Amino acid sequence: MAIPAGAIAGIVIGVLLIILLFVLYHSIFIVQQSEGIVIERLGRFHKVLDSGINFVIPIIDSPRNFTWRKTLITHDGTITDVVKTSTRIDLRESVFNFLKQEVYTKDTVLLDVHALMYFRIFDIKKAIYEVDDLQGALSNTAQTQLKEVFGNMTFSEALESQTQINDHLVQEFSKLFSNWGLHISRMELLDLSPKSAISEAMKKQMVAERKRRGDFIKSEGEKAAMSLLADGKRMEYINLGIAEQESTRKKSEGNAEATVEMAQAESASLEYMSNALCEDTDSENPQTNYMISLSYLDMINNRRSVKVLHVPYKIDGIQSILSDFTSPYQNTLENNKTKVNKNNNNNNNNNTFKPQITKRPEKKDFSELD
Repeated sequence: MAIPAGAIAGIVIGVLLIILLFVLYHSIFIVQQSEGIVIERLGRFHKVLDSGINFVIPIIDSPRNFTWRKTLITHDGTITDVVKTSTRIDLRESVFNFLKQEVYTKDTVLLDVHALMYFRIFDIKKAIYEVDDLQGALSNTAQTQLKEVFGNMTFSEALESQTQINDHLVQEFSKLFSNWGLHISRMELLDLSPKSAISEAMKKQMVAERKRRGDFIKSEGEKAAMSLLADGKRMEYINLGIAEQESTRKKSEGNAEATVEMAQAESASLEYMSNALCEDTDSENPQTNYMISLSYLDMINNRRSVKVLHVPYKIDGIQSILSDFTSPYQNTLENNKTKVNKNNNNNNNNNTFKPQITKRPEKKDFSELD
């Protein structure tokens, strides 16, 4: 049975179209932005395809497969790892999840450390050809670095220095991973926790330490309160002393001023009376005679206590009167003299107790009143 010529022509055209589509599929690569494809020619590195449309020789040129573990963070905060193999390499910043690793601190505390590394690939050729297993190399290197970092510090220092640890790991990983075409942006320690047994012991230690600090703070507060109370008492005594001193000074000043005022008033009164007596030339002035009579009557009533008698007259005219005045009380005066001598016997000092009669100065002569 003969095949029609049209059918043969159709089969040939179809085969040619299939071959053409195969060639076009393997010779044209459209690379997305922030992606890269490594092209090998006959098993040898040829070039890296950039973003855009690229043409290669089919069968001779072939893309290199790249196996990578991609870390994804879901909406609920969980971290998952997806292993994928592709010819297209993502050049954007990615996250590498370091699985939990056990490390010892300087004070022999066993910790579980979980960290994330943010990186991007800047050289695809190095990332593929400089290391056989990039994922394994990153994990092993990170484990070594983490053990070295935490082995040089205590657990308390590690808790206080997480930022310094992250910065140190970034510096160290950048030096190591730059040869593999990776640029390290930052490191993040997600978890830094001791084992359960150590955690219980540390909780007890923490409780005891907090209790000790609480007692210390309480004692310091009581000490400060006592110091403040003592300072307050001291300031109170000082202020009271100053107030008492000021009060005494004010009282003294007031008494002094009162004494001065009383003296001035008495002086003014005496001066006024003296001027009045000096101006009184009328010997028959009843007011003057009345005042003199009252004064001498008071003197006579208190005559037993009189020691000094001031007479505003000439003594010659009233000598006989004074003699008669003292004679009735001569015995009383002698008895007083005897008592005074007995009291002063130890001092051998004899005092004579008798009224003294003084003469008033001549300038105020009141003999005309006689």
